[in-house]
Amino acid sequence: MVEASVIVGSIALAGTAVAASIWNTFRRRTPHLTQEDLLPDPLNDDLQVVRRFTEEDSAGLKEAFGSSRDFVWILKDGDNLEGEDADDMASLTSYLMDFLIYVADRHGHIIKSVDKDGKYQGSLVLIPPVKPFLYKAYQFASIAHNGKPPSFVWDDASRKARFHAFGETTKRHHEVMHDCIDDHWYVNILGVAPSAQGKRVGTRLLQQAIHLGGDKPLFLDCHNGNVPYYEKHGFQVGKNYAFETPKGTSKSAFYYNAMRRDPRQ
Repeated sequence: MVEASVIVGSIALAGTAVAASIWNTFRRRTPHLTQEDLLPDPLNDDLQVVRRFTEEDSAGLKEAFGSSRDFVWILKDGDNLEGEDADDMASLTSYLMDFLIYVADRHGHIIKSVDKDGKYQGSLVLIPPVKPFLYKAYQFASIAHNGKPPSFVWDDASRKARFHAFGETTKRHHEVMHDCIDDHWYVNILGVAPSAQGKRVGTRLLQQAIHLGGDKPLFLDCHNGNVPYYEKHGFQVGKNYAFETPKGTSKSAFYYNAMRRDPRQ
């Protein structure tokens, strides 16, 4: 009886040790970003370092991505989203952004812009250098938290196929950053609210990413329409590719870009 209790106690202790080891492996290892880390500039007094997205921030970010071409492509091969499709677009945007926000809140650096009244204008999420398997673990944790995609995507073969096609972004990410796969910064989110467009909010946020990246490369991915903007800031297309979908699930090809910015010598 004593021997059995010792064995059970040993197993419990070993289980606790394993759990602690897993936690120490997956917890945030990069120090939190502070306001002092930002690029000093009087014009940047609207920028704030935050630990998590508030509900207002999340709503503003979802509004910023509400008509994103890549999300539109998942739902429909075209830009004409009306009626029920428009409602589906809002739901899909909410799901996808919740997925990214979950990762950002736990493993990213978040910088947001607010106007003089404190209203959300835009945000940047930077993922610090991380081992690929750890970032994949972050994604799995987000999936477990947020559940599977909305039924209007999951129960529709064409939409589901186009949704899954986005998995190719990880493959292309690894190809373009193969020489520094665990030693680069990832611009995971850069979004500006419609009401703040044209105020250089996105540009100033991106400048912070370049500043914080320091002597390490930066990576981001985007659709063709955003390439010229990022090229102006020193990013170069490492790979332009079309998402592959099973025959009959997409009427048109959708092109994406894995972009890289190396530090200037």
